[in-house]
Amino acid sequence: MIEIVSPSSQQMDYGIKLFKYRNAAVREYRIVNPQKETVTVFDYEQEKKSNQYNFEEDIPVCIYENLSINIAELLS
Repeated sequence: MIEIVSPSSQQMDYGIKLFKYRNAAVREYRIVNPQKETVTVFDYEQEKKSNQYNFEEDIPVCIYENLSINIAELLS
């Protein structure tokens, strides 16, 4: 699941949806913040806490081995 944050949806994306997706057995939740150029990844399968990445980093896809995404490359 991927959410793109807007100023009006931050509370919902970082709070309400985070809780709902975890309880709905979503395997991985990503919150993309274009203003801060960050991606927060929640890996629910591994019970790991969140990891935060910037758009320039290769961001691993937790549910697929050997797959990563680089937002800066996608946008160029």
